[in-house]
Amino acid sequence: MSMTRLDPIQPKYPAASPSEGEEEQTEAAFESALAQLSPRFGFRLHPQVRELAYALFQMGWTSGVRTGHTWPSLASVPLPDGMIHDAIGALVSAVGGRPPRLGQKVEYEGSVTGRHGSYWVTHIEAHLSLSGRPTAHYSLGEVRNGLLRPVLHNVHVESFKPLPEDFDRDAL
Repeated sequence: MSMTRLDPIQPKYPAASPSEGEEEQTEAAFESALAQLSPRFGFRLHPQVRELAYALFQMGWTSGVRTGHTWPSLASVPLPDGMIHDAIGALVSAVGGRPPRLGQKVEYEGSVTGRHGSYWVTHIEAHLSLSGRPTAHYSLGEVRNGLLRPVLHNVHVESFKPLPEDFDRDAL
């Protein structure tokens, strides 16, 4: 069996920057998507994350416009709940975003494998290590019988992923 050399795939059309119309659509769609974020999420406080999110959104939106796959968004069909939160939350973390806060929901993936799952940050203990570096340990809890109960203690930040949801006592 012989291997034949394949010619590189040539695009049908030359690459082009987004047109003025595509940029206008992108801006409107991006602002519409951001409107789904809770103000408590703090996204507007992270200009670096916003710039990165916009660049990625523009790439996806322009690709969609050029391939004809943006019609659901153009028809004002909202994105699934949490989709924007999850995407922006991942960007905040990737760009060295803010540390987890009290009452924030997290996904625990640490060494206690039988306890993997979603929890609320119930306690944060911060101190300086012997080398003078700041460290923090977290307690994570769950709601039982209408009360928030800590179930994991002394958890390192590397053991969980912050989620863009805050504890809401009134929702219980």
